[in-house]
Amino acid sequence: MADEYDDADVPPGLRRPSRAMRRLYNILLLPVRGAVVAWGTLQLASARREEWSERLARRLPRAIDGGVWIHGASVGEARITGEIARALRRSRPGLSLAVSAYTATGRGELPRPPEVDCAFFAPLDFPGFPARVLRALRPALLVLVETEIWPNLLHEADRTGVRVALINGRLSAHRMATYRRLSGIYRPLLSSLCAVGAQSESDASRFRELGVEADALRITGNVKYDIPTPPVDAALLRRTFGLPGAPPVFVAGSTAQGEDRAVLEAFALARSERQDLLLVLAPRHPERCAAVEGLARAAGFRVRKLSDSHPAAGYDVLLVDSIGPLRQLYGVAAAAFVGGSLVPVGGHNVMEPVAAGVPVLYGPHTDSVAETASELERRGGALRVRDARELGRAVCGLLAEPARAGLLVERGRGVLAANRGALGRSVELLLSQLDRPSAARAHAP
Repeated sequence: MADEYDDADVPPGLRRPSRAMRRLYNILLLPVRGAVVAWGTLQLASARREEWSERLARRLPRAIDGGVWIHGASVGEARITGEIARALRRSRPGLSLAVSAYTATGRGELPRPPEVDCAFFAPLDFPGFPARVLRALRPALLVLVETEIWPNLLHEADRTGVRVALINGRLSAHRMATYRRLSGIYRPLLSSLCAVGAQSESDASRFRELGVEADALRITGNVKYDIPTPPVDAALLRRTFGLPGAPPVFVAGSTAQGEDRAVLEAFALARSERQDLLLVLAPRHPERCAAVEGLARAAGFRVRKLSDSHPAAGYDVLLVDSIGPLRQLYGVAAAAFVGGSLVPVGGHNVMEPVAAGVPVLYGPHTDSVAETASELERRGGALRVRDARELGRAVCGLLAEPARAGLLVERGRGVLAANRGALGRSVELLLSQLDRPSAARAHAP
């Protein structure tokens, strides 16, 4: 495939991903591109018109001349995006800001005007799509959250003279063999970044191994520790969500496909000792709720969906069929399990229930949150379980021993407090890039 741009047009001093790597990437994308663009074009006549107009770069965001575009993929990254945007605006009240996400759930978590100038779905990483958005926005700096490294996006940012920084950066140890195998792709991409704020020394070491230069790399910590949690009023939350006032609640959040059955088995085991126990079950992807409801009913449980306008009076399982309420629902839990960890997904944000003051459990698969999960375990702030049986017994134990549960909460909050400050360090790193004289823009027409 011929390049859309001549590399001679790249502004001096900006490193760019290799032409051969980019061509190979785009050749491999050709079949996918045709199918996705055809599907997206059909969606332009549906209720998802606005979403797909943005994904296909047909509906472009407003300009933020010389401002900052912050992008995170899904829910967790979008929340970090929001915190970074708010902190930048506090530091530079006149700074223009744009925010984006890839997933619909992430898009729903983004801040909206007037907190930022615009929020939108990020363009698909096909040649030309990111360039249209970059030319419309005209930012000084593009900020990517965690692992959002996309070849065409980085190339076209280089092409239009936009610096690219990565914050809250992480590289999973579990996937390093893949990164090394594909170093011909990752090394040029990572070496093109003007700044990387890594979550930990381990992450920083992996970034260095894959080509990030020492003067571009900082260990800034994990911004998820700094995401504020409102004070928990359990009684008010129970009334808000229609939960009965007395029974203990077990919350299983962000469960993955193949994991819900194990959670229901654990719940059944715990219920054999605490007959009044309720389960709040929140699948990571709400579109799976119908299947999960079927599993729960097949197991003999009465199910109420959170969206039910006329909920049944008696139920055993509250099924959370929307994105957003989970963070609040953690606040009513006597124990909380964080999903994506009994199956090899890598785990999800274990700090949300910690911040809500809840004893936290998770499974053996925590590669995506390895540093946090390990520190919580090391300091006695969480429990790791191997399977459904261990999960059920752990819930029983926490219900039977309030003092033990309270100690988990106290130690978990200690970990949270000890690791705060990443937000400020990340913002300082980004402002230093904005203040560099060589960041003058050279936008192509």
